[in-house]
Amino acid sequence: MSYQVFARKYRPQTFAEVVGQEHITRTLANAISMGRVAQAYLLVGPRGTGKTSTARIIAKALNAPDGPKIDFDPEAEICREIAEGRSLDVLEIDGASNNGVEQVRDLRDNVRFAPVKGRFKVYIIDEVHMLSSAAFNALLKTLEEPPAHVKFIFATTEVHKVPATVLSRCQRFDFRRIGEAAIAGHLRFICEKEGATADEAALRTIARYADGGLRDAEVALDQVIGFFGNHVAEEGVLQMFGLTGIGPVIDLSLAIVANDAAAVLRQSRALAASGKDLGKLTQDLLKFFRDFALFQTAPETVEAELTPREREAFVQLAAVLTARGTLALLEELSLLESRLRYALSKEVIFEVALLQLAQLRERVSLETLLHHLGGGAPAPAPTTAPGLSQATTAPAPMPTPAPAAAPVSAPIPVSAPAPAPVRKADPAAAWAKAVARFAQERPLEAPSIGTTRFVDLRGDTLEISLPSNLRHKIAAFIAPRNLPLLEETLQAELGQAYKIAFLASDAPVAQMPDAATAAAAAPEPAKLDPKDFANDPQIRKAMELFQARIVSQAK
Repeated sequence: MSYQVFARKYRPQTFAEVVGQEHITRTLANAISMGRVAQAYLLVGPRGTGKTSTARIIAKALNAPDGPKIDFDPEAEICREIAEGRSLDVLEIDGASNNGVEQVRDLRDNVRFAPVKGRFKVYIIDEVHMLSSAAFNALLKTLEEPPAHVKFIFATTEVHKVPATVLSRCQRFDFRRIGEAAIAGHLRFICEKEGATADEAALRTIARYADGGLRDAEVALDQVIGFFGNHVAEEGVLQMFGLTGIGPVIDLSLAIVANDAAAVLRQSRALAASGKDLGKLTQDLLKFFRDFALFQTAPETVEAELTPREREAFVQLAAVLTARGTLALLEELSLLESRLRYALSKEVIFEVALLQLAQLRERVSLETLLHHLGGGAPAPAPTTAPGLSQATTAPAPMPTPAPAAAPVSAPIPVSAPAPAPVRKADPAAAWAKAVARFAQERPLEAPSIGTTRFVDLRGDTLEISLPSNLRHKIAAFIAPRNLPLLEETLQAELGQAYKIAFLASDAPVAQMPDAATAAAAAPEPAKLDPKDFANDPQIRKAMELFQARIVSQAK
């Protein structure tokens, strides 16, 4: 027998042999056992996940001797004919090369003929999205009401190109990307069958390289064995495909989080000099921090996929990096991945981006600045993910948390000293200022807002009196476009956020003062003596944060 590549030699022949798609095989097996077989199926998913193989298995189950049944013998004559593509009752059509309306008309004319050998005539159309609009339209009526002996099975990697009129006539099954552990287990099975030995790290590397596609993993293993012989080692896999092992990815990730720019630069240049694909390395970093984000949030969803080295690194990182910090790194790595696709100087872009990542923990966010200056809410402190313990040993020392922020709007939160106490203004004066500002911004509502007056402060709520004959104005005051005007002024005056409760009252109230009167009613802010300006604690702290100096001083 002539040589067969692994992807064909080890193609699944029964539902039990399909890897990583149990949610689909179980449903199909139940449907066949119960006699609830639809007239058309649509199999959707990435390449190499088992769509065409599953279509053939469905055809075998329908046409097997004494069938339809799911426990058929794959060695039966008709099953072998279907597996080898020579059955007259199972027609596999390539949608890319048979996409015209004429080919569909021929199909439509032939469906009325009974099957030659089996019970059903099965049409498998691969990459069905390649059919033209006219071809789809010609197929619709036959697809909706085919003869009882005809079944259609469509497969596609781009379901968004399939018309809704076709989707509504099919039962859809979505194939998932296959997990690394499942792919590695299948590769181990192939190595045993082929009499080859393989390092676990090598199989994991191939599985990671395949990105969820079992066929890609089988082709890669076939290539490695063909080149290096019957022992599959991680070093050979990395060398052949220009990949980066999990060890260097972990070391580089730890250096980034440790803010060790020198180590980041040394490692990245060494990887580039050894011929590693920088785009793939960026994807590896993305996957590492994505898995870490899952580990922080829901460890049980990812622990089965982790190697001992990865778990050790995750526990170590969890002690110093918060979930928001991880998301900031993921955002920057996503931007790097998109930039590398079109960059001419990939090494330069890659190195600069990694140096910027290593400095994320040094960037100071507005939230952190306000906190240090005593003018904002406390900055959040880093926490260890639930159920995780801090690492007792680590491959690289990690720094203690420091004030940090991600670029744009994703700061890396860290612990910080407790905020200085905020001095509160008089609530009545603060409400007067809020009324004055509201009147300026919403002049049509000025007469109504002017009839309100401060009543009491209860917890975090300001109680405001409003004449009962104007109670219909409450809805306008608390509307989304108006309420923030009042709340922002109150927060600025009182140092923290307060809620507003309007109370209807028949008591006489004073009319609204104008803006100048309201401003005059508020207490004057304390003026700092010029000679004590430079010695003010908050000003000195601001100068230290910004490395500033006093240029001039108002008299």
